[in-house]
Amino acid sequence: MTPFRSPAFRYLWGSSVAFAGAQGMERVLTSWLALELGAGPLMIGVMFAIRMLPSLLFGLAAGTVADRGHRPRQLQAVGAGALILMAAFGLLIGGGGGQLWQVMLFGFIAGCVQVFDTPARQALVVDTAPEGAAMRALALNALAGRIATALGALVAGALIAQIGVPLSYLAVAASYGLVALFVAAIRVPRAAHSAADRPPFREAMWGSARLIIDSSHMRVLVIAGLICEVFAFSHMSAIPLFAQDVLAAGPEGLGTLSASLTAGGAVAVALLSLLPERVGRQPLLGATFLVYGVSIIALAGTRSLATASAALVITGCCAAAFDVLQQTLIQMAVPAEQRGRAVGVWVLSLGSAPLGHLEMGALMAAGGVPLALTLNGAVTVAAAVVLLIVAPRYRWARRQAPAG
Repeated sequence: MTPFRSPAFRYLWGSSVAFAGAQGMERVLTSWLALELGAGPLMIGVMFAIRMLPSLLFGLAAGTVADRGHRPRQLQAVGAGALILMAAFGLLIGGGGGQLWQVMLFGFIAGCVQVFDTPARQALVVDTAPEGAAMRALALNALAGRIATALGALVAGALIAQIGVPLSYLAVAASYGLVALFVAAIRVPRAAHSAADRPPFREAMWGSARLIIDSSHMRVLVIAGLICEVFAFSHMSAIPLFAQDVLAAGPEGLGTLSASLTAGGAVAVALLSLLPERVGRQPLLGATFLVYGVSIIALAGTRSLATASAALVITGCCAAAFDVLQQTLIQMAVPAEQRGRAVGVWVLSLGSAPLGHLEMGALMAAGGVPLALTLNGAVTVAAAVVLLIVAPRYRWARRQAPAG
């Protein structure tokens, strides 16, 4: 718990709780609203794809801004912008709007706002952590996000049943307001973002791209991330239809599945926060990649809410562990003044998610939800095996027998 000795980290951690809770609520609300408006499997995939498109369009730019600007102010702007957007959308659908194209436009705008949060927040975690506690601070921040997202999903399922979708968006807006308030109190003790070396924006953007070109370590992480985004993380677009068509569960069931997914993630990052420094992160990422695919195949075979929730706990563990391990390895591979851009590269890899959600939507429309999950899980397993074969550093090394 060493990072909590820093007041700045405590405020940042509080803002992470509020931000993740708002995201957990909003994703369940938006998914259920789309179903209520008649979205089929393909349109659900399109909706998730549109939501992730800003990562591809603005990932590198967001990381560059985080390195060149004032990171707390960037987070304040994101919180204030999201507050206005959520309140406006809640009022719109409450006033008799609520068409499917509006939901998709809302998702794209929300993605554009939120893509600027991750690079600044992740870099600021290291800025505010005490010396020698950066990796633990990253894990604790991820833990806050996973727990709060799970609680947000559960709250959203209950709010839909009690007060309806439009008023629930106002609760999301209030949570984003807390984000801005917490960040306003942050005073960064050592600001890497104020370093003297600030190249022009275009040059800094090119430098972000060069991180992938020049570093084989970064290339492996980005390629693995791209494949994982397309074939593993796309399982999220199947959850609403899995709850409705396979399990015949209502909004509370969808909230339970979403909460199980993020609760599993919370377990994973809690364990990672306790992991000794001597334990290799690369072999752990390789093993996580493999189990991730197996868990998605297992989910496809479940037919009850209880067993599906249990499978999603494992899936959530793998998703969160892969995210945290990839982010940590990427940030630790670059100098302090490039951390924002390094996270921007990670966000850029999320830009492959639209392809995955479209692919998942097409598979669900053609063969049903279980078949789509099974096929994507199998591809994930195959990709993990290839990584373990061609990149020895991602395999657990056998202990050498003592000589003599």
